[in-house]
Amino acid sequence: MGKPVLVIGTLDTKEKETLYLRQRIEVEGLRVLFMDVSCKAQKPGAPVEISCEAVAGEEGKTFAEISRLDKISAVRIMSAGAAKKVLKMVAQEEFYGVIALGGGNGTEIATYVMRQLPVGFPKIMVSCVASGNVRPYVGTKDIMMVYSIGDISLNRITKRIINNAVWALRGMVSAKVETEAEPKPQVCLSTFAVTLPCVERARDLLHEKGFEVIELHASGSGGMALEELVRSGEVSGVLDITASEVVNEILGGIYSAGPHRLEAAGAMGVPQVISLGAYDFANFGPKETIPEKYRGRNFFFYTPSITLMRTSVEENILFGKVVADKLNKSCGPTALLVPRHGFSALDRKGSGRHKMNMDGTITGEWYDPEADLALINSLKQHLDLSRVLLKEVDCHINDPQFAEMAVDLLGSLMQPIGKKKET
Repeated sequence: MGKPVLVIGTLDTKEKETLYLRQRIEVEGLRVLFMDVSCKAQKPGAPVEISCEAVAGEEGKTFAEISRLDKISAVRIMSAGAAKKVLKMVAQEEFYGVIALGGGNGTEIATYVMRQLPVGFPKIMVSCVASGNVRPYVGTKDIMMVYSIGDISLNRITKRIINNAVWALRGMVSAKVETEAEPKPQVCLSTFAVTLPCVERARDLLHEKGFEVIELHASGSGGMALEELVRSGEVSGVLDITASEVVNEILGGIYSAGPHRLEAAGAMGVPQVISLGAYDFANFGPKETIPEKYRGRNFFFYTPSITLMRTSVEENILFGKVVADKLNKSCGPTALLVPRHGFSALDRKGSGRHKMNMDGTITGEWYDPEADLALINSLKQHLDLSRVLLKEVDCHINDPQFAEMAVDLLGSLMQPIGKKKET
């Protein structure tokens, strides 16, 4: 048989479907290692390489104990046990891809396991919940979610979908990935539409200097992925042009990346240059979803689904303190590059973009130098300049010279690291 792959399933609820999946994988010439993550009953006689008893044992439990628990507790323990077992197997290169099918519980357990695996490792989840909000299942990992159309049962539609997933897995584990003899140093670059001119210029310059660039969209999941990539050791430097998810976290916007944004590079000692891209607004959904406490504020209706709320002087003072507190903990080369003439395409004098109230009445120009200066002054007040290099630039964030300075600054921070490695 060909390369081994891991199948995760719940025989107590999806026995026929899981055995069909196994049979179709074996027909394609792959060897199956099946992990049973059932929570309520064992199915004697079914072909199982990693039993639910063994999974429970990873958490110091017997399956009899698990089967008596409520659903939430059982799922939590079986998820943790399965993840521990799988990480041990991956370390020994016992399998080369993972696939699962399931309903709500099966998807919860299998994707928890998949989220522990490295980026690039083949992961496929066939699920009846895959057409809704899949962020809780995918997180920041490259999990392929395949919508089963119907509930997980066997019929000509779901069989076709399961077979498509099997063929995808076969292709993934059989593919030969081209690898460079000497991989280029990789830089994370955070991006948003309103900082795109800066990001594109910086990206091109980084490529010219021999870096590999991965762009992360500042939409919450992108910022989370950036932090995780840095912690994984995949990244040599960070050019955080658009870390505006910090604003969304504090104000309750839709693009929060959680409370730990802007922390990984500092904790890992990875050289980083941070700027203030898109700090002039928080992101909310359609107009009718804006929280009541903000309805008297100034907005820009970016699309029917995205509303931008202009940040205030008081809020910017707070953002400055929060960002400074995070950067002051950095144990690696860190610089903050500040554009004095605006933080986004909207936030530029004479841009023609205006603030509006909820009924669409124009209330003034979006560019607010007083609010921007409040953020800059707050940063200057709270930054530990013995740990963080602060540079103010007399231009707009999207001016070409700003991107050029950002790339040069990151290169200078990374250069000592390169020299140190050569010695």
